[in-house]
Amino acid sequence: MQPDNSFQIFLSFLSRNKAIAIFWTLLILLACSWPGKDIPEAPVVGFDKLVHAGLFGGFTVLWLLIYPQKSITVILAGIAYGVGIEFYQEIMPLDRTFDLFDIVADSIGVFLGFGFKAIVLDRYLQRLY
Repeated sequence: MQPDNSFQIFLSFLSRNKAIAIFWTLLILLACSWPGKDIPEAPVVGFDKLVHAGLFGGFTVLWLLIYPQKSITVILAGIAYGVGIEFYQEIMPLDRTFDLFDIVADSIGVFLGFGFKAIVLDRYLQRLY
């Protein structure tokens, strides 16, 4: 039985549409620009860090689908983007502050995204298709 091709078609669509990766990148900036007083309380301690890791994991996967041969560049760009956003939050009047642990969460997300792309999407899916 041949596996369903829809997931492979979806990945192909993502890898051909840079606008989706750009949109995700801007979505991260928008989320991190939201005024602190308007952000609801986290349901559990550390939830904010999971959100950061998830956002930057998605960032990495999307950009690696566009530029699969530029892993180091994408990783460094993701980490730099996370650091830059923290400085941005500190200097802008957003009721947000610089948080070193957000940078750590962003960086972990970047590496998890890289691992997901390298292990699941590149290796595992090649075995299926």
